[in-house]
Amino acid sequence: MLNLQEKQYDRETLKKNIYAISLWDILKTQKLDVTFIVRYILNGNYQLTESEKWIDIKSVLFFQPHITEKELKMEIQKYDNDDDSVLPFDYYLQ
Repeated sequence: MLNLQEKQYDRETLKKNIYAISLWDILKTQKLDVTFIVRYILNGNYQLTESEKWIDIKSVLFFQPHITEKELKMEIQKYDNDDDSVLPFDYYLQ
């Protein structure tokens, strides 16, 4: 299990463990880039719990102060859901 409180993980490690870790925990403890946030944290396909469905732009801006609202909204607009964000569940079991 990853120790999010003690260590920063790279994008691939977070992606590989996305179904095993709360998105809230990732959002609160890791310094994330804007594309990861849009593709995973704000993506309804990964928000598995009722609590995770409450994650919104305000939450992201609060826990990721290095990201601006303008930057986040621009990334949301240009995001194409056909990008590589939704990987088969089996991928994460490897």
